[in-house]
Amino acid sequence: MSVQDERIAYFTTLCEEFFNPKSSNERDQIQNILECSFPTFSLDSSSLQTIEGIPSFGIQTPTDTASALRVLLENSPNPYVQMFALARLKQLIMTQFTIFDTDTKLQLRTFLLEYAYIHPDLQSFVIIQLGSVLALLTRFGWLDHKDYQNVYQDMSQFLQASAEHRIVGIQILSIIVQDVNTTSLPKFSAKFRKAATGLRDTQLLDIFEKAFLILKGLLNHTIPFDKPDQENRTKDVTLNLLLKCLSYDFAGTNLDEAGEDTGMVQIPSAWKTIYEKDEFVPTFFKAYNDFEPPYCSKVMECLVQIAATRKALFTGEEERSKFVLTIMQGIREIALSSHGLSDPDSFNGFCRLLQRFRTSAPLNEMAEKPGYMEWMGLIADFTQKAFQNWTPTSTCFYLLNFWSKIVQNMAYFQQVGDEPLKKLENITVELTRTFIATQIENVPVIIEEMLDDPLEEDENLIETLNMLGQIARCQYERSSAALIDIFDPIANRYQELINQASMGTVSGESLREAMLVFESQFSWLVYFMAVFVGSRPAYLNSDECDAVDGELTTKVIQLMEVNQSLVQGNSVQLNEKLDSGIIYFFSQFRKSYVGESNDKLVYKKLNDVFGMEGQTDMLNLIVRKIITNLQCWGESQILIRKTLELFNDLASGYSALKSLREIETTTLIMHNHLSNEFSFFNNDNHRQSRMLYYRVLCKILFAEENCENEFYEFMKPFEIRLERLSMFTTLEEFRQPDVHRALQDIFRDLRAFISPIQSRRNYLMFFNWFYPDYMPVLLRGLQAWAPDPSVNSLLKFFAEFVHNKSQRLTLDISSVNGVLLFRDASQIICTYGQSVIGQLITDENRKYPLKYKGISSCFNILGRCLGGKYINFSIFWLYQDKAINDVFAMMFRLMLSIPLDDMMNFPKLARTYFMMMDEFSVEQMMIDPEMPAEAFLYILESCEQGVESTDASIRTHACSAINNICTFVIQETKKAELHHLKENDDMLSLENGNDGAKKKYIRRTRFSLQGILFLNYLNQFPQVLRKLLTTLFGMILFDDNNDQWQLSKPLYTLVLLQREFASKYTNQVILQQLPERREIVTKVSLETSTRNGLF
Repeated sequence: MSVQDERIAYFTTLCEEFFNPKSSNERDQIQNILECSFPTFSLDSSSLQTIEGIPSFGIQTPTDTASALRVLLENSPNPYVQMFALARLKQLIMTQFTIFDTDTKLQLRTFLLEYAYIHPDLQSFVIIQLGSVLALLTRFGWLDHKDYQNVYQDMSQFLQASAEHRIVGIQILSIIVQDVNTTSLPKFSAKFRKAATGLRDTQLLDIFEKAFLILKGLLNHTIPFDKPDQENRTKDVTLNLLLKCLSYDFAGTNLDEAGEDTGMVQIPSAWKTIYEKDEFVPTFFKAYNDFEPPYCSKVMECLVQIAATRKALFTGEEERSKFVLTIMQGIREIALSSHGLSDPDSFNGFCRLLQRFRTSAPLNEMAEKPGYMEWMGLIADFTQKAFQNWTPTSTCFYLLNFWSKIVQNMAYFQQVGDEPLKKLENITVELTRTFIATQIENVPVIIEEMLDDPLEEDENLIETLNMLGQIARCQYERSSAALIDIFDPIANRYQELINQASMGTVSGESLREAMLVFESQFSWLVYFMAVFVGSRPAYLNSDECDAVDGELTTKVIQLMEVNQSLVQGNSVQLNEKLDSGIIYFFSQFRKSYVGESNDKLVYKKLNDVFGMEGQTDMLNLIVRKIITNLQCWGESQILIRKTLELFNDLASGYSALKSLREIETTTLIMHNHLSNEFSFFNNDNHRQSRMLYYRVLCKILFAEENCENEFYEFMKPFEIRLERLSMFTTLEEFRQPDVHRALQDIFRDLRAFISPIQSRRNYLMFFNWFYPDYMPVLLRGLQAWAPDPSVNSLLKFFAEFVHNKSQRLTLDISSVNGVLLFRDASQIICTYGQSVIGQLITDENRKYPLKYKGISSCFNILGRCLGGKYINFSIFWLYQDKAINDVFAMMFRLMLSIPLDDMMNFPKLARTYFMMMDEFSVEQMMIDPEMPAEAFLYILESCEQGVESTDASIRTHACSAINNICTFVIQETKKAELHHLKENDDMLSLENGNDGAKKKYIRRTRFSLQGILFLNYLNQFPQVLRKLLTTLFGMILFDDNNDQWQLSKPLYTLVLLQREFASKYTNQVILQQLPERREIVTKVSLETSTRNGLF
């Protein structure tokens, strides 16, 4: 056996063991061997090394790796070897494509095409991997070499050869179209987007037309096959390719933002010829009728995309009208024959087809077509059957969306005629009735068979039901009557069950089962009533509709009161779904009626039954329900959150907030906001909800201008607790478990309370209440428990306390509180920092909660103090107060304890760090004489990574910090030059004994020392500014950035500091351009540099 054969045999065995390992350790060891044997030379890959006793290809460069992988592919038919070699080749191309020479790039692509042609019998997963490598080569090489742009031409030889070659060629084309169209890393986004655009403009239509011809050949049976399975495989790959072409991102939008079921398909104008062919749309409908599942479902997916084609594609109204009519006829045939609809994918696809077709074809356009009334009747019948049969929520969504769009059009296109309009109105009533009845009837089935309950998927449920509310508004009185007709019999049976239970004729398990069914049915009915009321249009309402809403609201309130009477003293009767529905109903009622300036007929029925005369009475009822939920649902995180979100919504409107503050129930909450009756206080899962609770109470409290008395009354419960804690004098007393819990609760609640305050008057009221009397409690609590994660609530409170947002913390000019507050901030940061600095945490999942979260809060505190503009820092430097030296020294220690990778991997930590550094670099960084060299280097290196961040906040602060530092160095350099000119005169004056000159010289020398420190550091680390300049220059030139102005500010100052290097770097960039572009790039560069005086 030759050396080559031995190598191939060895790596074949290794690849088999890699994909079929006996253990994870074995897999890791084999992976390490393979990576070392075929290195990609990337920064994050294994170093180039030779493992003893293992055959080697003698690889020294990326080109050698590519050649070795080619040898492996050529000499081993093993699919595991093929899979590994292609995957490794893909990694190599991703990291090293730009350094390959032209011949290597072209040879690599040619080899892969020839390899696929020679081996048409490759496994499917190998073909997928090979296609993805070709797609990656296409994306990288599209702009560099014309050969890479001949995608269709290169694959034509596959399509014209044997049946196996045709299948492989179509499959590879499908993968290329898909991969070129996918989103990419920001580093290559511009390059790959151009490749995607080029493929769209020059190749995609030819590919689509060829796939369409193959589809016609399959339908006409004109394509010969050698094996029985080749026809079905050809169907599969052809339909996949057609779908990939139709789903292409033609407009160049982000696929994550452009949902697949929204908007129209932006087919290019060049496709007009094929779309306007008489046979185009009928061919797809014929394929749907002729093919069996699963192929017919893929045809349906293609039809979904075709039906959503933009109107402007067609030459004129005649062509567009023919296209719409053909789609309608195809839908009619499917609705009549029900072909393929027994297959769930085809059924779901047909519902999507209706929805997408309606997106591109408005009601008036469809109403003009012959047979429109029959067509609409067929779709209504199909929808009725779909609702009656238990269908997935997604299918209901598509059908409801179709009819809701129809109803919306009815309000704008009155020219549809009276007869169609009347029929549509009747259809909407029947559809509403059927949908509601079906959901109610399915409740026992869901409970008995323990199926997934749509009531538990709140977001999907509400999105779906909102469309039902829009449909119901078409004939609102009739639709509401249908809803009430379903509600009343259930309510009567429910009352009978309650009566039987009270008499003892029904009890035990049978009673619980019956109650569960009734309460689930009522939950659905309350949600239905909620969307009915919530879909009330703002400007198209009527007194009749408002009266109907009043009747629906009355029934919900009656149901709520009956339920509450059953619950009193018997918590077993609590039903979370029903109470969730009631809260949602009140939120929809608030949206439609709370805040209205004039009384509505909605209160007429409510007044007759409950004596509610208007908005104030309704608000009182809603707040009572909120209080009940806070008392009873302490174990339900979801319901407490929904309840407090409703409370927050009520406190958001101006007029509603004024009314809310005046009602008796709200006053009760304000006076008892820390009551033990609120069970959710005792559950740690409600921390976020508890904060929302106090944010709402803050807005209510400060809704009036003169509220000093109410404020101090509100703060009394906090005073009692803080006074109790103030009595403890030792750290051991603060380390008691009950004290520990009390500290967290108090400062979390206070942070939430002060966070909404914007007014200086209101904030200083709180500031003067808390500071400095209760500050020792916070300090001692921190000393007792740091670095335990529980102190984060204390740190976050203080970060909010020192936050001068909206200038709320602007202190009087004679106030000493700013100085005292910074001293306390210094003590807090140093106390926590000293305790956490020595922590060594290796578990990546625990680093942030145990260490970095607290450090992030410290950065936040210091950054807000530095940027608050209410502290005179000169006092600290003038009187040599150690507070400022200590806090900056601790800041440097905390900063240096965080590896740069960790800093950038935790976004919240990075945001607070760069915000702090931005504020620090404005002034204090230039004054601090004790900044260590390693801290200076860390700051600049972190800023280099910060400007590359995708987070806008991080990038902005990093750019600002660089600009601040470089601007200071430039200014100090200029001052040093001026000082040098005067130096001889000053020395002469000193020799003559001039005291004034002596003092001036000392001040000037001391001031310039601050700049000398920076200059020394820059001389010590000369590569830092150059790396920053290169990074910023590259981002501006080669990346798609929306904030180039932010990047250009630090770049300008860096160029001024590194003129010579910037000039060399610019010349290198010019030399790397294509020959035809060098002249214009040189011209632009010279004009820019001359105009700005750079070089």
